[in-house]
Amino acid sequence: MWNIGVDEAGRGPVIGPLVVAVFACPEKDLQLLIDAGIQDSKQLSRQRRAVLETWLLAESKKRNWLIKIHESSPAAIDNAMQRSNLNQHERDIFAHLINQILPDDSSGIIRLDACDVNEQRFGEQVCEQLDVWPLEGWTVDSRHGADELFPEVGAASILAKEWRDRAIAELSLDKNIALGSGYPSDPVTREAVRKLIVDGVPDEVLRWRWKTTADISQEMFGHPPPTRPSIDDDGPEPAQRTLF
Repeated sequence: MWNIGVDEAGRGPVIGPLVVAVFACPEKDLQLLIDAGIQDSKQLSRQRRAVLETWLLAESKKRNWLIKIHESSPAAIDNAMQRSNLNQHERDIFAHLINQILPDDSSGIIRLDACDVNEQRFGEQVCEQLDVWPLEGWTVDSRHGADELFPEVGAASILAKEWRDRAIAELSLDKNIALGSGYPSDPVTREAVRKLIVDGVPDEVLRWRWKTTADISQEMFGHPPPTRPSIDDDGPEPAQRTLF
């Protein structure tokens, strides 16, 4: 029996990527996660998250746990929202990663941290996008706050959060601007957005379709951002990394 957890980091920010992580381990190993202190990344300090990420990666090598991480760039997010909406984009990525991580000739449960207000609908729609479903021996549990309830989803939460935090730190160095948390409520982030819209065109690290970007562009230049050019991402791509 395998337990698979799926969670994301960076859904709401105006700056930087959305990161989705999938973590899978045999059911007999769940107690190891609990004993190590794996839980919702929001309940952990930055230092503790870093320690637990290192532990997860090391133990995954030793125990053949499975990890996949997908980074959706601001351009990919904007393009997806031009086609549909953010919930659909997340469903695309969740299904895309689950399709790749399902162990062969196995059974288990897939636990999703649902982003839709309707948790059951979210799970059903993710399943509709899987290559094969229903799949004998497998069930899906889609819930709000799953990262607080299940260690496998907590593990995915930590992996996604740490990946996104590193991405933001790298962008801050690259742009030589303090980006803050990336959330619109952060004054440092709002100031960064002002600096990152030049001649009415937002920088590539911004999400052009976010209200914060539109409002600041309107205030500074008298018009909203232009339509973001399409990128050749073929669905939930372009950025993906497979571990172990």
